[in-house]
Amino acid sequence: MRFSTRGKTEGGEKRIGRKFVLSMAVCLLALAVCLVACAPSPAPQGADAGSAPMADTGDDADEGTSFSTAADFTDVSTGMFPDIQRNAEFQNAGNRGCAACHDDLFTLDKNNGTFVHITNQVGMKKGTYNGDCAVCHFQKMGTAGNIMSENLHVRHYSSPEFVNANGNCWSCHVTDTDENGNIVMKLFEDIKYDMRFGGYPNEDETDIHWLERHGWDEGTFTGVIREAEPKLDVQVDQATSSEEDEFNILNFERIDGNDVYAEIEKSVSDGSYRFTVEGVGKPGEYTLDDLKAMPQTEFTAAQYCYVAGYNTAMFDNMPMKGVKLSDFIEAVGGVDAGANTITPIAVDGWTAIYPEGATDLQSYIDNDAVIVLERYGHDLNIAQGGPVEIFVPGTGGTATVKNLVGIKFSKTDNPPRYSDIATPSIEAGALINMNTSWFDNDGVQGKVGQPLTLEGAAWGWTFGDDCNYEVDKILFSLDYGQNWVEVDSPDDFDPYQWTHYTMTWTPEKAGTYIAKAKAVSKTGVEQGVDASIIIQVSE
Repeated sequence: MRFSTRGKTEGGEKRIGRKFVLSMAVCLLALAVCLVACAPSPAPQGADAGSAPMADTGDDADEGTSFSTAADFTDVSTGMFPDIQRNAEFQNAGNRGCAACHDDLFTLDKNNGTFVHITNQVGMKKGTYNGDCAVCHFQKMGTAGNIMSENLHVRHYSSPEFVNANGNCWSCHVTDTDENGNIVMKLFEDIKYDMRFGGYPNEDETDIHWLERHGWDEGTFTGVIREAEPKLDVQVDQATSSEEDEFNILNFERIDGNDVYAEIEKSVSDGSYRFTVEGVGKPGEYTLDDLKAMPQTEFTAAQYCYVAGYNTAMFDNMPMKGVKLSDFIEAVGGVDAGANTITPIAVDGWTAIYPEGATDLQSYIDNDAVIVLERYGHDLNIAQGGPVEIFVPGTGGTATVKNLVGIKFSKTDNPPRYSDIATPSIEAGALINMNTSWFDNDGVQGKVGQPLTLEGAAWGWTFGDDCNYEVDKILFSLDYGQNWVEVDSPDDFDPYQWTHYTMTWTPEKAGTYIAKAKAVSKTGVEQGVDASIIIQVSE
């Protein structure tokens, strides 16, 4: 069965989870990313994680349903921060930022009128924050989404909900100073986890001592407790994520008026699916049984969204099975003489990060690319990229092309490598080279004297020599990063997988804490922004 294809937008990915809920330190433009509309939106359409959900245009949705839970901005609140006047009347700490109005940006964005977002299922069952939107919608990186600053500012200020809730710039922003002492505006989420929140941007001992001398016993304006030498028991492993906690992306393209995902799913069920191969000794159409008859490789690898934000929900570690690209090439008679380029072709037209999908073949082989047929012990479903995807370990998800209908090998002058675009983007700070993610949301509850366990994982790009940030250790802090506890990632860990951790801590004092974590690579590079989480401890 053949399908019409046409190149359009995003690529495919996935991630893990658990059950609790980027700093683009730029001014007004970055704000947009955190604010997904307050205006009424249609009700969410539930999807079974194990099924192959089709996109709902939302045409029949109830336009009166809202995803906003906005409180009046003049009703001051301390939220998860200590209940003191500074946090209420001078910071309104509990009534600012995306989470003050929106429980989950992914759910909101996926069901925003007739628009269908490519994110199908968020990983780790955590809520998302603006950082998971920022890279696509602030930088506008070629295949990414539109720059949304204008859209979202207008949407909010034209929304009765936002206006009636007395929303204003400070509902979403904070003011700070830059290195020259100039006042700048930042997003609330970009500053709430730091000592900068409350007006002390240096985060040094001078600030802390001043605060202590003036009656702020914890050395912070917000009353957050700092513990310089926490007794932490941290265990690391490379456990796989559960299937129900996957992170999934689909383009949800409608091509020539047809739902191509429904078509490819039908072709699998009726046996008409064919995988077309060009530029090899044995070109032609291959069935799924043909692919399964080739040498199979079982492996586990982390999948990480190319444009994920720090402390992301777009992250997982999955067991998979398929044909290594090198074995596949041998099974189809080798590539034609001089062929140096690989172009995977998806049913929706996606071909990889480059416009025509022409990517250096040898770099894919060297990075152990696999034509994947199974995940978690069963055939890939459509949401997982089925019936066939190509997975390139150690890369962002754009190299992982889903819902394949074919693959082409050809000769190209100076074919680009994946790292040709990833490396300069990482060096420029547009992409994240290493990431650490807590699997819990802000507001984790603990009790004095009782062990509290949190978990998460760290991962770094490992694509060739130019883009190698294999995790060497993970650092943890409970005093705003003034002091760190180092935990090694063993040398025998698979660099293609994440380093999963469980951190057990027994608090000795009631109050609000902020735990931070960050990864360090084997070359000594530190993660750019800490992953932070708010913990509330009671007696």
